Amino acid sequence: MLVSRRALELGAVFVAAGLVAVMIYLLLGARGLVLANGQPLFGDFIAFWSAGRAALDGAVAEVHNVDTIARYHQLAAPGSEYVAPWNSPPPFLLIVSALALLPYPVAAIVFLMVSGAIYFYAARLVLPDARALIFAVTLPAALYHLGTVQAALLIAGVSALALAWLDRRPLTAGALVGLLVIKPHLAVLWPLLLVLSGRWRAFAAAAVSTLAFVVLAGAVFGFDAYGRFLENLGASQGMISGQRITTPAYASLYANALGFGAPQIVALMLQAASASAAVGVAVSIFLRSDRAAQGAALCAATLLISPYLFFYDFTLLALGAALLGVPRDRFELAAAVLAWSAGLSIALGYFAPLPLCPLAAWMVLIAAMRRARSADARLAPAPQP
Repeated sequence: MLVSRRALELGAVFVAAGLVAVMIYLLLGARGLVLANGQPLFGDFIAFWSAGRAALDGAVAEVHNVDTIARYHQLAAPGSEYVAPWNSPPPFLLIVSALALLPYPVAAIVFLMVSGAIYFYAARLVLPDARALIFAVTLPAALYHLGTVQAALLIAGVSALALAWLDRRPLTAGALVGLLVIKPHLAVLWPLLLVLSGRWRAFAAAAVSTLAFVVLAGAVFGFDAYGRFLENLGASQGMISGQRITTPAYASLYANALGFGAPQIVALMLQAASASAAVGVAVSIFLRSDRAAQGAALCAATLLISPYLFFYDFTLLALGAALLGVPRDRFELAAAVLAWSAGLSIALGYFAPLPLCPLAAWMVLIAAMRRARSADARLAPAPQP
């Protein structure tokens, strides 16, 4: 017998209330725009605003320079002892530059509200009913955005909208896929899905949208900005390899293995094996006919590829799991619960770097495979006498 829906809802509300209480407690100790622990209000958004402000001031060539970004941090939140580097490509710099026209706290709230609106609209489209929005509202990975305003709500919302509209509005869906170039490591499987499933109109729209966004950013900031972004990738990955982040925010198998003390070569081998297997499973699902399973596989496998992942990125996994609808058995229920819980890895990480996020992604990917096989079995012609 599956756990009752009411019990799951009450559990979700209880966990969410605890998270919100912790964030309120931290907020009460703030001095101006700086928390008692030295971190700025709105967390990682300070990197977005600082890079955007630097670009507006004509310092585009310096946006990946930590010292430059740190100086802009002091303009955003004077007294902050936290430095968040800018590691994103030029198309995202277009967005944050527009936001940086606003004061730091206003820009953070505007970005959070817009991202949240897209996320909740997408959630309503993919969830089985309006009541299920309680799980979207209480999702730990999403709730954490109140404290550290990141792009994961936006990425998850745009991805879910593209998946929901893929067959009904292929050109719109493809155009939305192009927007994911702001975080390209979270869009690597989209071309495979569109090509292997024969969605050529969406593929063409995605290609045009991506090219337009890339060219626009190059025209505004100079195409050499892409070279600087690529040069900075080593430093970005070094944050993971060197375990230099002050909180246990890591979400890839590679980072979790390093947290357990595994040698780097072993961690890389584990990551490579898991990523390769995930791509193989996803491709087999993309070749099948079940759209919900394809969408869930896309989200899950994407989060098993890159070693550069954080707990908030798993907002995408929850919406991917939602595409599968109401769990049909205990395995699917466990996959859904783990997908919802993945964001709690940051809290559990203070005790041990458990690979909760990779486990949750694999559970959803396997659930998608089971669902795709079930759909194929129903569509198979009956044997002739």
